[in-house]
Amino acid sequence: MSARAAAPPALGSMPADVIRARARELVARPPRRPSAARVEREVEAFRRRTRRSAELHQRACGLLARGTEHVDPLADPYPLFMERGNGSRVVDVDGNRYVDYILAGGAILLGHNDAELNERIVALIRDKTNFHGHLDEYELEAAAALCDVFPSIEAVRFTASGAEANLAAARIARAFSGRRKIVKFRGAYHGWGDQFMTDIEVPGSGPFMAGGIPEAFLSETVLVDQDDLEGLKRTLVEHERDGGVAAVICEPVGAESGLVPFAAGFHRDAIELAHRFGALYVFDEIVTGFRLGLGGAQARLGVQPDLTTLGKGLMNGYPACGVVGGRKEIVDAATTGPPRDGASAYIGGTLSGNVLSVAACLHTVSQARRPGVLDRASGAAADLVAKLNGLFESRGADFFAYHYGSIVKVELTAPHALRPDSAERATEILERRALLGTYMLPVQNAGVLSRMGRDMVSCAHTPADNDEAVTAYDALLDFLG
Repeated sequence: MSARAAAPPALGSMPADVIRARARELVARPPRRPSAARVEREVEAFRRRTRRSAELHQRACGLLARGTEHVDPLADPYPLFMERGNGSRVVDVDGNRYVDYILAGGAILLGHNDAELNERIVALIRDKTNFHGHLDEYELEAAAALCDVFPSIEAVRFTASGAEANLAAARIARAFSGRRKIVKFRGAYHGWGDQFMTDIEVPGSGPFMAGGIPEAFLSETVLVDQDDLEGLKRTLVEHERDGGVAAVICEPVGAESGLVPFAAGFHRDAIELAHRFGALYVFDEIVTGFRLGLGGAQARLGVQPDLTTLGKGLMNGYPACGVVGGRKEIVDAATTGPPRDGASAYIGGTLSGNVLSVAACLHTVSQARRPGVLDRASGAAADLVAKLNGLFESRGADFFAYHYGSIVKVELTAPHALRPDSAERATEILERRALLGTYMLPVQNAGVLSRMGRDMVSCAHTPADNDEAVTAYDALLDFLG
């Protein structure tokens, strides 16, 4: 592998080795546990504030599978039902106001209910249509904007979600390369498609979350530890004998959007290695796409993946939100009909690239390209992280926070820093993760929504919002005693 000419740019506010070391320190000690009496008081306070949500949840339990359909909302003791949102805040059906750092898992980039975007969409529906099922010029304009912004993208294929974009990327890579296997780094999340539902969030967890998926499907996905170039090389060599590796897919800042961070400089060498063995390199920028600035992580790192997947903040919460893009000769493998000359991978979808979604994409990207817009979000994230770390230090807590652009991580129990190499260790991981849900009780009751510390900041968040978050986390420290 070639020597690095210069140190790679820092992606986050804290070096990866420091994040990993501090997470190891956290899991070396028993987690802080609130007393049963304090938990009972917080649960009762939550129930008093959210009676209408409780009623709706009871009804949902009879109508929806397990009473919920969404990954992101907190569910201890039951999920909140929302009435409306604006900017950085949402209001639940009981009239409680919250500063929202969950932001639909990062889909809300500009802020809730962005007025200018809504006006554009209302005008489109009034004057044009919300869906006509044919090609539309908005598709071209949105695609051109993405090609302008992302260094590696020459052509795109719209999909209906980020999960679909990753499935499309795998299929395109297999068709283009003529190879079979997909390499996935341990702990990473690439949507709920069959081939990716192994080793999620906690490195080493294997098929724990893969219920209903035949082993034959999972066998086509090969797991490699992050930062292990030699392990990646061994994998590429080994699978030359059974169909070869079609693609290596990764979250560029590390598993779970930097919860388990990559070491600086890894991707440049990994891309070179993948290409040496005929494999494509895929950046899953569904979260990082606009949260690390224009052009995503690839622009910050100065590397060129072969394929890039996008979603979430691409349309500021409007649905049918996903894209796979890359070199045109590769993306052209995607077809909507019978095989034709060259590589061919059928990728359909009635709502993919529909006019409402691509118009929302065009407007969101146009807003993001305005000077200073994304800087507001990353600046708010830096302010939040500095204030939280100041709080934790002043209170003698071993918690810590860091950020990648407008992606914020507040580390509280670090279950992902443990390897599930025994039944006892697996139990501890589950207990530490469940404890995070309990930790969020006083935070919610203080008027702040945090997805167990795996958070996002929008362009609408302000220092005053962050002050409320610090007050909420201060309440958490009181809760823990």
